Amino acid sequence: MSKKESLLRHRLIIFKLRRSPCSFEQLQDFLELQSEISGDHLGCSLRTFQRDIKEVASLYDIVINYNKSSNAYEITHEGNEEHNERFLEAFEVFNALKVANQYSNKLLVEKRRPMGTEHLLGLLHAIDNNLEVTFKYEKYFEDDSRTRTVRPIAIKEAKNRWYILARDTEDMKVKSFGLDRMSCMELSKIKFDPILDYDPEEEYKHSFGIIGGNGQQPKKVVLSFTPIEAKYIKSLPLHHSQQIILDNADECRFQYLIHATYDFIMEIKAIGSKVKVLEPKELKKAIVQDLEETLSLYRN
Repeated sequence: MSKKESLLRHRLIIFKLRRSPCSFEQLQDFLELQSEISGDHLGCSLRTFQRDIKEVASLYDIVINYNKSSNAYEITHEGNEEHNERFLEAFEVFNALKVANQYSNKLLVEKRRPMGTEHLLGLLHAIDNNLEVTFKYEKYFEDDSRTRTVRPIAIKEAKNRWYILARDTEDMKVKSFGLDRMSCMELSKIKFDPILDYDPEEEYKHSFGIIGGNGQQPKKVVLSFTPIEAKYIKSLPLHHSQQIILDNADECRFQYLIHATYDFIMEIKAIGSKVKVLEPKELKKAIVQDLEETLSLYRN
């Protein structure tokens, strides 16, 4: 049995047991049906399933136990659910792309430049071991790339891009660097003391995108969406602080506790006429001014 089939079976076991506990026989029936769909051999013996339980615990920090009273297996503990979801999603995409090679026009993916994910493992190693990192970095508003030496702190994802948050040794300020603009990355043997005066989770707790809070207090933001657009916002919230404060046939209002940064303003503008800023007044004014400047481009 291939490793790919084992990983796919892990995903299906987790999916099935997340929905509801089930007996081994029910799980077997489910896996056999999925085998017919995917063309993979996903069925397993009880002995193989017991091994899968151990591997799922090791790989995903998801504990599956047998409940004698209900004669069913169930998930009794799940660690970092967000990381697990991304891992499983990535495998789903990988599997779909592999299958799609047989059907070239059945799975359409966006054409884009590489995301710099080849740097991820090296950067995580540097973060874990407090090692300085050197790389060439290209800014979109500069013609030439520059060599940077940084002390990495954390890796952050924002708007389908990956960034390294690091202290630049040139001025000792914490900055973000897009992995897709990095090249010639090298891990040095120079170690630095752990950076304890910067908490990335706290810095980005109330932020949208890659622009941090910079020590400012977040503000209450109220947005009014059309009923149709609100359905999309409900299914994919703009921010984890999102709350519905009004929902009727005419509009749906969402409240956020957030830094109204450039990234957030660009997101509001991208939604266009389907959203209106109600609070705060300064954000509403900024949006109006930006829209007026945009309109002026078309009046000349």
